[in-house]
Amino acid sequence: VVVILDEMDKLVTKEDETLYKLLRINSELNKARVSVIGISNDLTFSELLDPRVKSSLGAKEIIFPPYNAYQLKDILTERAVMAFNYSALDDEVIPLCVALATKQDGDAKRALDLLLISGEIAERSKSKKVTEEHVRIASEKIEAIMVEVVKTLPLQSKILLSSVLMLMREKNERSFISGEVYNMYRRLCDHLDLEMVSQRRLRDLISELDFLGLINAVVVSRGKHGRTKEISLNVPEELIQPVLFVDPELIINCSNPKKPGQNPFPDF
Repeated sequence: VVVILDEMDKLVTKEDETLYKLLRINSELNKARVSVIGISNDLTFSELLDPRVKSSLGAKEIIFPPYNAYQLKDILTERAVMAFNYSALDDEVIPLCVALATKQDGDAKRALDLLLISGEIAERSKSKKVTEEHVRIASEKIEAIMVEVVKTLPLQSKILLSSVLMLMREKNERSFISGEVYNMYRRLCDHLDLEMVSQRRLRDLISELDFLGLINAVVVSRGKHGRTKEISLNVPEELIQPVLFVDPELIINCSNPKKPGQNPFPDF
């Protein structure tokens, strides 16, 4: 029996012995064997494992990079065969979905959402085919949804997302290791005179923003320095910058008596 656990890190708690029992079950079986495949976006969850679980796990780790354009095209083509009638897609539709998704760091979910929403728009407009225009309308619709998602984020998530934006401005780069993001987050919290969350909680927030499609957090190897997460913005900077940099919640929470009510982004 092969058991596949998505978000395996959610089982890593002192109170939950599910993982330990599952990994030890082979010692109780006579006519079967169990293998476990665990999937996680949390780079460090294995460090929090109970020593008993670690000794039973014997893990072999595999790290998956983001999809490239060719892989995304294969994925979308396979889905399109199942989802659409023959000749229902113009030839430009899948390449455009791939191009727009690849522009945002190879997000397969974004590419699939574009294809799905493009089809829905074409269907509602009673078009016989899904066209490039439907894809562009779908892209605008997804961006509008992203803006609303950013507006409703908890304050700490907004600060974290702002940290990525500020690093992009400061370093003129597109991706950053988690340590750089954490240091910028600390600077922002200090400026806002707000209590910082723990690094563990910050990793959870990074995973949540990754799940929402706002950032892309990929595990990378840094040779003898071990592995870390490389974090990049997964939506256009110009889309969410106006939302965050004038966010009243961030400005109001800037309660430092030396700079009351001051814009928390003085350099931008």
